[in-house]
Amino acid sequence: MRKATPWYRKQTDSWYVWIGEKQQNLGKHPEGAPAPKKGKTGWNWPPSIDAAFRRLKDGKAEVKQTEGYSVEAICDMFLDYCKKHSPEKQYKWYYSYLQDLCDMHGKMAATALKPYHITVWLDSHETWKTSRRHAVTAVKRVFNWATDEGLLEKNPIKGVKKPPAVKRVRILTPQEREEILAEIKDNEFREFVFAMQETGCRPSEVSSLTAANVNLELGVWVIEKHKTAGKTAKPRIVFLTDAMLELSRKLVEKYPEGLLFRGPRGGTFKVNSLTARFSRLQKKLPHIKNAVAYAARHNFITDALQRGVGIAQVAELVGHTTTEIISRNYSHIAEDVAYMREQANKAAGEKPA
Repeated sequence: MRKATPWYRKQTDSWYVWIGEKQQNLGKHPEGAPAPKKGKTGWNWPPSIDAAFRRLKDGKAEVKQTEGYSVEAICDMFLDYCKKHSPEKQYKWYYSYLQDLCDMHGKMAATALKPYHITVWLDSHETWKTSRRHAVTAVKRVFNWATDEGLLEKNPIKGVKKPPAVKRVRILTPQEREEILAEIKDNEFREFVFAMQETGCRPSEVSSLTAANVNLELGVWVIEKHKTAGKTAKPRIVFLTDAMLELSRKLVEKYPEGLLFRGPRGGTFKVNSLTARFSRLQKKLPHIKNAVAYAARHNFITDALQRGVGIAQVAELVGHTTTEIISRNYSHIAEDVAYMREQANKAAGEKPA
């Protein structure tokens, strides 16, 4: 059972307490009172909130009965669970969407929430594109969890459907990739982009690589912290081409400590800097549309599939836990008529004309 002590929610600027299994609102934070702060011994609730809390605790105030849990109570409990059982990055991802949801619908009884309310919330963010799909994923996960845990009898937003996926990054031709590498003037960034092209790694995986992650004898990178580490509980193994192994050897000798891929001034390749660099490349090469960092990963997967590498092996090479994502997102290969005719000939044991 939860410990009955007041706690503060920033979104509503209010204090709450759990009485039994009911979340009770103790009132707004008083003007002029010290800012709410959580220390080692708990929250520093002000005297007026303490008085309201004691009245509830002593049974001198009526405890309002509600229709079960509110939306924000369900979200709070899920985030508590997520904080204990999920990677910090995933917790923050859920938190950003759920906080936004609670700003609009947090006070509603969870059982009263309808798909319509989710649509209204999504429509309030006109700039959301991919984020709209992510937001639906987040809220559906929360209410599925609440149902599985017995907090709700049924999922009130079960009928909410994910928006169609935004079309993936365009695949660059080999000539376009060569043009991009040739246009990059500083050697450090060129090596970084080359590494993404050769391995199919995510930009974050390449940028965080150190000499400790490189096994030159086996010709692999061993990455402990990666996107699917929470699911697999094992390191991601990146198998290196001969060219990538040679570059890795050179970088390990150059940087035995710290990051292997560094900017011209020794800094790291962060998301914002990568976006800015590719934006500048796009201006210099206007005929190459949608040249972004992640395109290298999509190119790697597409090339591997078209060269006959099995889908299970491709999934392993790029660090996917299943083949589902590749099957779903790389159906464009089937639209290449010449390629598919070649595969039909192979399947039939015939030689191409």
